[in-house]
Amino acid sequence: MQVLATETVKQLPAAILPRLVKLFSTTSPELLENIQQAAADNNLRALAEAAHKLKGSCLSLGAEQMAEICKDLQEKGEANDATDIHTKIRELKQLYPITLSALQAL
Repeated sequence: MQVLATETVKQLPAAILPRLVKLFSTTSPELLENIQQAAADNNLRALAEAAHKLKGSCLSLGAEQMAEICKDLQEKGEANDATDIHTKIRELKQLYPITLSALQAL
């Protein structure tokens, strides 16, 4: 399973890539927790906001699979639609360590 978009990764400046990966590793857990807490609180607006922030980080590093799930969560939050959000969040949380490992291996 390819979790990173190779074209996006190739465009990242090698000199700052380690800093970007470190930033991703330190900010993503909080955003994942915010997403999960917003879902537990049925606060779909907060869910959409946190998913939007994480989506931006993912896209900038080529983590397209995570970004796609974030996009789905953001859209569901904006539409006030809680259908399947917990499944999507589980998928996102399972994908995060795989994605982080792939980034750290660059």
